[in-house]
Amino acid sequence: MAATPNILIISADPKLHEELQSALRAMGDRAPVAHFITETRQGIEAARSRSPDLVLVEMGRNLAALKSVTMELNSISPEMTVAAVFRPDVFGNDVSESAIVIEAIRAGVKDFLRRPVSTVELQDLLDRTRKQSARVSAPLGRVISFISNKGGVGKSTLAVNSACGLAQLYPGRVLLIDASLQLGVAASMLDLNPSATLTDAVRESSRLDEMFLRQLTAVHESGLHVLAAPRDAIEAAEVDDESISRIITLGRRSYDFVIVDTFPLFDRVVIAILDLSDRAYVVLENVVPTLLGAAKLLELLGGLGFPKERQRVIVNRFQSISGGLSLTDAATKLERTIDFALPYDKRIMVAANTGRPYAMNPSRWFGIGPTLKLLISDLASLAQMPRTEMETTSLPSGVASSIASSPPSVLSDRGSSPSIREVLP
Repeated sequence: MAATPNILIISADPKLHEELQSALRAMGDRAPVAHFITETRQGIEAARSRSPDLVLVEMGRNLAALKSVTMELNSISPEMTVAAVFRPDVFGNDVSESAIVIEAIRAGVKDFLRRPVSTVELQDLLDRTRKQSARVSAPLGRVISFISNKGGVGKSTLAVNSACGLAQLYPGRVLLIDASLQLGVAASMLDLNPSATLTDAVRESSRLDEMFLRQLTAVHESGLHVLAAPRDAIEAAEVDDESISRIITLGRRSYDFVIVDTFPLFDRVVIAILDLSDRAYVVLENVVPTLLGAAKLLELLGGLGFPKERQRVIVNRFQSISGGLSLTDAATKLERTIDFALPYDKRIMVAANTGRPYAMNPSRWFGIGPTLKLLISDLASLAQMPRTEMETTSLPSGVASSIASSPPSVLSDRGSSPSIREVLP
């Protein structure tokens, strides 16, 4: 199971939703990402796109309906745990509860949750699901997103170069998804002319699997696989949060790393990407308007429950000039640690124009090269970090869940005053 569990609840009963929301709120920072769906067909499609760790299905007198839903869910992903939520008195005194449970198990139900739902029993169910997932599931790849509050800060350039550098360490095992839907430039930066795009993956959702996803990618000489952005804004409109979730989920099953470049707009698609991200890199420049916007973005991430431990802040194109902000100034304004500071380097622009990423031949000692290598090493370190360690160092509370509590402070948890991890010479 991922560091932040994903659960899907399929039920039209508003009282059940209230019970589950109350139980989830009581979990605090350990609460999973929860998605509530009222209609069965929409719930099955949500399970297909999101591949949740746990699906809760309301169980009533009609066991035939439960069996039909469970069979469809199990066909989508055998590793998915389907649990039936039931009220003991719903069957009447003339029906044996044990007989009903046996019939539900025969229908494919793997676990049960009694109503009214308690936090303790829900947590126990999640723990059992986690253990079952650890026994039967293959390790999932890491999802890494690059985000920003505005365009033009070099986010896509860093995403492409980081992905390219990582692919040289893990050839054939890194997928770059260009989800900067209306401004995607990854293919051109890599001098690729892809025959398929992200939109094609959405249109082929009915037969999309891990193998087909690989066939839709373009392969770069570095060993990087690229799923290009839509060709235009009209095609971009076909990509929604459900479809991007399914594509990322499929990607992490067949690649060790899935790097996602995002559009500089905090919408449902970006939230869905963050739902699945093990780490997010926030890219900005050290100018006051951009810093103020980035500070709001960081606060928003905290309010949505994306832990600071899974965030990295990058100051890109840094220049130490008269009248400019220092890294200490930037850290103070953000009230956060600056994790990486990459200096302005004109060779990055030349590389973008020629379609040969700078990461293919970085300088070892000068310019952006040394810090870019540190950034790539930071991405690669996720491969050595056990899931259990990620769980203890993060405080997942469900990015897309509407039950998030009040936004936490954005003060750095690495010390009372802002600090800088990478200091330029």
